[in-house]
Amino acid sequence: MTILNESGIPDVLPPLHAVNGLAERLPGVLVVVAGTQSEAHLVQSLPAAPSPNLPPSPRNPRVIFAVIDPDDPPQQGLLASRIVESAAGLRGTELVLLVAGRTAESLGVDAAFEARLVARKLDLPTEVVDPDAPYEVPGTLSTDLEDRALAALVNLCPKRKTSDLVETASLAKRGGLFGGLLGWRGEASESNQSRPVVLLGGTFSPGAVRGLAAELSRAGIEVAGAVPGSEIGELPPLGEGTVVAVMDPNLTTAVTAAEKRGATVVRTLIPVGVDGTARFVQDVAEEAGTRTSEVVRARSAWEDLGALRNRIRGKRIFFAGDTGLEIPLARFLADAGAVVLEVGAPRLDRRFLAAELQALGPDVDVVVAPDYRGQMKRIEEARPDLVISSPGLHLPLVARGHLCRSPRDFVRAGPYGYEGARRILELLAHTLERAETLDALNL
Repeated sequence: MTILNESGIPDVLPPLHAVNGLAERLPGVLVVVAGTQSEAHLVQSLPAAPSPNLPPSPRNPRVIFAVIDPDDPPQQGLLASRIVESAAGLRGTELVLLVAGRTAESLGVDAAFEARLVARKLDLPTEVVDPDAPYEVPGTLSTDLEDRALAALVNLCPKRKTSDLVETASLAKRGGLFGGLLGWRGEASESNQSRPVVLLGGTFSPGAVRGLAAELSRAGIEVAGAVPGSEIGELPPLGEGTVVAVMDPNLTTAVTAAEKRGATVVRTLIPVGVDGTARFVQDVAEEAGTRTSEVVRARSAWEDLGALRNRIRGKRIFFAGDTGLEIPLARFLADAGAVVLEVGAPRLDRRFLAAELQALGPDVDVVVAPDYRGQMKRIEEARPDLVISSPGLHLPLVARGHLCRSPRDFVRAGPYGYEGARRILELLAHTLERAETLDALNL
């Protein structure tokens, strides 16, 4: 495997669509995005609040956009007042997230100060999320905002100490509190020395999170909850004695926040595909102190997917890169029999993805921050059976006769767990079959 860095332009559009999924997962959150009018136009599809001061948008009233006029920057405290006014019309608000990046800062907005005012006036936790804060690994991903928001939620989790383990095990046995958060009904007891697991990520796939929690419970692992959970008040305790199982490969800030609390983060394969899910469950169980084997379960899952594997076997697939899940998806499809020509990654954290890169194998090139011109040229030369492309390349590729699919389709389908493996293959098989049917009609 060759890892190339083309230093092209990554996905630099504001990653603000991530707040939509977060607001849907956590109905008690009020998300305020501060920026200019031009940025507001880029996120017209986002929901916003019904307020005369903060312009509305048609979907979710818990996401609002505070427009800042460069010619008339707001005085200190004005933004906080507007947020308080908007929150007054929304019942059930439990947390305020103020998303303010470079633009707001350059226009004189002190986000930390405004957040403190909001917290004082509403008597609610208020966190600042900076999607533009520098990463150790450069580049901008559409998942950056999700990462920052989840880090804020990690910091809001109740602190756990080693002495809390016996109490939580007893509560989980009764099916209350965190045992009930994801429907866990294990047989934990005070004598159980295993450590509870918190799932981190999966913002856009709450159903997949529940499915993965069920897989862990089946293996005898105590699932204490998830970040994000179903409600702010049900965020699981996190700290000493907690094992954090990460579902997405681009949550470096949230992972760092969990480690600072004393939690143990499991670095393994992302639970995408059969082998990824099996390795994930196995490694999480080992870190949690539970003995389990996923060999039989994984073998059975592969056998059940035999017909779908036959449908994609030998198909040549090119990943242009967009969501950050490309490497786990490529690893699974290569295992399933597809020929992966190239994997584009807007940014690559080699340390966090070490297991994924090793599992992907030496025959697949990974291109970091791919230049779209180079990608288009390589796609034209290779003529793959399917291109999994970002929105920016989708129309030009279709115009040139290429069969394309958005990587976000896989995210929306729920790629996690053994059932997620089936959904991925069904999505690909349906795409290929439909294209073949249309080609036959044109003959």
